[in-house]
Amino acid sequence: MNGGISESDLKRICLFKNVNLESIQGLLEDCPVQKFERGDVIIGAGQFLRHIYLVLEGYLRVHPQSLDKGPIVILGPGDIAGEISVIDHQPTTAFVVADDRCLLLVVHEDILWSLIRSSHAAALNLLYILAKRLRNSDVLIAGDMQDDQEYEQYGSMDALTGLHSRSWFEMMLKRQFLRSVTGGEPLSIIMIDIDDFREFNEAHGRMYSDRVLYSLAHQLGEQLHPADIIARYGGDEFAILLPHVNVVTARIVAERLRQDMKKSVPLTPDGSSVPYPTLSFGLAEAGPDQTPESFVKAAEEALSRAKVMGGNCIVG
Repeated sequence: MNGGISESDLKRICLFKNVNLESIQGLLEDCPVQKFERGDVIIGAGQFLRHIYLVLEGYLRVHPQSLDKGPIVILGPGDIAGEISVIDHQPTTAFVVADDRCLLLVVHEDILWSLIRSSHAAALNLLYILAKRLRNSDVLIAGDMQDDQEYEQYGSMDALTGLHSRSWFEMMLKRQFLRSVTGGEPLSIIMIDIDDFREFNEAHGRMYSDRVLYSLAHQLGEQLHPADIIARYGGDEFAILLPHVNVVTARIVAERLRQDMKKSVPLTPDGSSVPYPTLSFGLAEAGPDQTPESFVKAAEEALSRAKVMGGNCIVG
């Protein structure tokens, strides 16, 4: 892979979802990685672009037409910027600004089109990205969005489950972590992974597996309090942030969720019933010497231990 990019970084990029990374390694080796500091203007309105930006680390703000207007989108790790201008060869209509220190993979349009021609999955991903951009534009035209808080959440939803995305969750995590540290209030996190979901997918098919993900996401959300924060963190992984909750109470919440999911039996397309796969849980409570990143890592490590123990259990 390209010098400073890990395979895990590339797997998070929406354009590369379900793409065989080995098959595109030669293309990516020619793509530079650029660093930007907070406030750097990465794309200016009116530019003609010959390359797109893939976010590896950090967050980008997208301001329509002028930097004086609030951002309409927050882009995070895995997101893409500049694709529409590259595709239609028209000048850009928005400013893209680094919201913090960012690491971006720069892909020239020739490499982008080579990627699209060589990978059916990448072509489908690009089509989905463009459809999402079009839907977002329709929302803006309709004037459905009224304030900066809504702008911040705009474009940050997971299409399949209806939950918030990982990038939005990570942004909220930073805020909640700061509030916890400054206010001396507890903050806990629950990481959830579906046990043996790949095998479940192979046994019952993608359509039914997607239905299970959707149903599971909504059942999890219904069991939580309004102040709790839930997001789809990965393919079959979910993250729940519990403000003002210590790890002892978080364990009680996790056990309730685990039991509720065990009793759920959705219907397959042919009308038969199949029990949900079980869930593994990793818990952590924010500590004074931690960072948001180490806080999440502690929960992910607890989740890994739960998987090693055979799943269907809670660790942390």
